[in-house]
Amino acid sequence: MNRNNDRDARFDDPATAREWALQERAREHERAGAPMSEGDPRLAQYRLLSRALRAPPMEPIPYGFAEQVARRAAAAADAGDRVERWLQQVLLFGLIAAGAGMVLGGAASWWPQAMAQLQRLPEAGVSWGAVAVACCLASWGWSGIARALGLEPGAPSRPA
Repeated sequence: MNRNNDRDARFDDPATAREWALQERAREHERAGAPMSEGDPRLAQYRLLSRALRAPPMEPIPYGFAEQVARRAAAAADAGDRVERWLQQVLLFGLIAAGAGMVLGGAASWWPQAMAQLQRLPEAGVSWGAVAVACCLASWGWSGIARALGLEPGAPSRPA
């Protein structure tokens, strides 16, 4: 301990000094392994207290403790993931709806200009552009459907 000398403790109250000395004597007797004496019940109480403080009882970890903790953590993570996924879908839908509203709301001003630019392209460019757009939509659309149904490789299976 970081004390200079416990025996030199100074107390203003003689009763406190006696209690301190009794506690120190009980600690020394307990460390030395001296037999308990019935002559001083207060000393015996302090010895029991000293013994209890030196060796606190350790309760064993229950069987399957790590598995229980892992199960609780996974359940909490799944619940958080579900809420997060739901919020993400709501926000994505809102973003798509806002974007569609902006496109349709301003279509009167930009649609004629876009059509004029497309008419200036060669015929083959427009058809290949349409094919590329159709391929992207089919690929991303199928991927989204597979993910939603849980058919995507490596995706966790959804509970029934």
